[in-house]
Amino acid sequence: MAETRSSIAATGADKSANLEALDIFKAIDPPTVEQIARKAQTRILEKGELLFNVGDVSDALYVIADGRIRIWAVSAAGAEVTLNVLTNGAVFGEIGMLDGGVRTAGASAMLRTRLTSIARRTFYEALDRDPRLVRNVIGLLCMRLRWTSARMEDATLRQAPQRLARILGHLARDHGKATPKGVEVALKLTQSEMAQWTAMSREGLNKLLNRWAEERLLTQDRGGLIVHDLERIDDIAEFGE
Repeated sequence: MAETRSSIAATGADKSANLEALDIFKAIDPPTVEQIARKAQTRILEKGELLFNVGDVSDALYVIADGRIRIWAVSAAGAEVTLNVLTNGAVFGEIGMLDGGVRTAGASAMLRTRLTSIARRTFYEALDRDPRLVRNVIGLLCMRLRWTSARMEDATLRQAPQRLARILGHLARDHGKATPKGVEVALKLTQSEMAQWTAMSREGLNKLLNRWAEERLLTQDRGGLIVHDLERIDDIAEFGE
C-alpha cells in the first residue's frame, strides 16, 4: 500500500524508465542493466511537489520516465532561480549520489511526473561489475561541467536578450518539431516559468517576446511558441541585439 500519492510506487524493471536507451547505460552489459532495473524504484510526484531541497542528503540518482522536473537554486536575495527544465529520459542527481554530499540545488515537479530512482548502493555495485559504466559516468560529468560553465557565463556575462535567445534555441532544438510555419516548441512553459529560467522579470520577458513577435522572429500561441527565424535567434544568443 502506498504511503502517500508521492511515495515509492513500484520496484522492478516493469515500472522503470527504459534504462537501455539512456547514454549513461550505453554499451553496458545487459545483465548489469537488468540488475539495476530490478532494484530501481518508481516514484510519483504530483504537480508542484518537491523531490528534494537544497541541503538534503543525496542517496540516489533519478531518471524521468514521464513528466517534467524543474531544477532550481536560491539566490542571495532569497529568490528561486530556475537552472534547468528536464523532460522524459533526463538523468539528474548523479553528482550528489556519487559523492554523498548534500544537494546543491532543488528539484520540483512541473507536471505529474513518474521517476525511476536508482540508489547509490545499486549504482556502485554496477560500477564494480562493468568498467564501461565508469567511462559513461565520466562522460556525463564532463557534460555537466560544460553545462555549468555555460550557465555561469549566461548569468554573469550575457544580457537578458542573449539569455532568452539561448534558451529559445535550446527549446527549439531539443523540444521542437519542424512545421510549415517554423519550429514549434512542444514544451509549453508559463511566462512565470520562463521568467525564472531566464532570470528576467515577467514584464521584461513579455515586452521582449512581444517585440520579437512583431519582428516575426517567433509567434506565441496558447502558451506555446513557434520560432520562425532560428538563425536570427542564434545570432542574438551569440552576439546580442
